[in-house]
Amino acid sequence: MHKLLNMTLTLLTLSSLMIVQPLWASANSGLVLVGKGQMSWMFFNLYQAHFYSQDGRYQANRYPQALTLRYQKNISQDELIKATISEWQRLGIEYPSSWPQQLSRLWPSVKKGDELAIRVEPTGESRFYLNQAPLGDIAEPKFGPAFLAIWLSTNSQNSTLTSQLKGD
Repeated sequence: MHKLLNMTLTLLTLSSLMIVQPLWASANSGLVLVGKGQMSWMFFNLYQAHFYSQDGRYQANRYPQALTLRYQKNISQDELIKATISEWQRLGIEYPSSWPQQLSRLWPSVKKGDELAIRVEPTGESRFYLNQAPLGDIAEPKFGPAFLAIWLSTNSQNSTLTSQLKGD
């Protein structure tokens, strides 16, 4: 009887885990595409970007939001982090030294065809994914908006891409 009860509880637990899949199983789960565009530098296509929101419209500071970047060339982890820091500096975004350290813990180098994604939750938590597999999260509420600002701020480096991502 005791063995049967344990087996029943185990089966119930396993079945509930299969039924209750979190909305953030992938970066864009439960979200609607707002816009997409291509980022190029000189003659090189760097990545294709897709931006998602809950209702398919861009509204600043209304989360969840997700951004996916499908890379069209190999880029090292160091180059990704340096480019992120450079953009934060260019935009005048103050950031703690822990952010680049956390990114170096989470991000790998990317290869052509890889998709790096972020999902920013209403709680302020930011979750990263590589090819739809979770990489980890940064729980600091200011991080997500600062990271998305690289692509969505009015003075982003590529205003055409920003307009495309916002669905303008």
